[in-house]
Amino acid sequence: MKFFERLIAWLITAVFVFFVLITFGQVVMRYLFANSLGWIDEASRYGFIWMVFLAAAIGARRGTHMAITLLEEVAGPKGRRGLLILADLGLIAFAALVGIGGWQLMQLNWTSLSPATGIPIAWVQAILPIFGALTAVFVLEHLIGLVRGDPAAADADTLEGIS
Repeated sequence: MKFFERLIAWLITAVFVFFVLITFGQVVMRYLFANSLGWIDEASRYGFIWMVFLAAAIGARRGTHMAITLLEEVAGPKGRRGLLILADLGLIAFAALVGIGGWQLMQLNWTSLSPATGIPIAWVQAILPIFGALTAVFVLEHLIGLVRGDPAAADADTLEGIS
């Protein structure tokens, strides 16, 4: 899974570089030449959406999403494992909801075209089922580790150093 995470991180980096370059190009066009290209705003917005969802999937793998740790502290080490299992099950359900809903939304929007770029809106929305699948797989890997009693799975800090 480390290789897959790195591949996604490279994709995020590529989208980010593209996003920065075309946005910089838009600024140059607008202020130096008093002209702008309409598709740049739209393409940078869509690139940003893809970056956020891909990064959120990696955040799910690393266990770095926001959490309320008060219950973990009160429950102690044995109760913490049960709470982590419950949190993983909830995150898998959320990923499935976003993924399935995103797939259904894509099916509705294959004929809707983006105004400036002319691409089907479904291509932009494709990140929703991709996010759902990636997040479900990443969290399932963590959940299996928790159920097997792997101490590294119970400690989210062990995954933070992966890059």
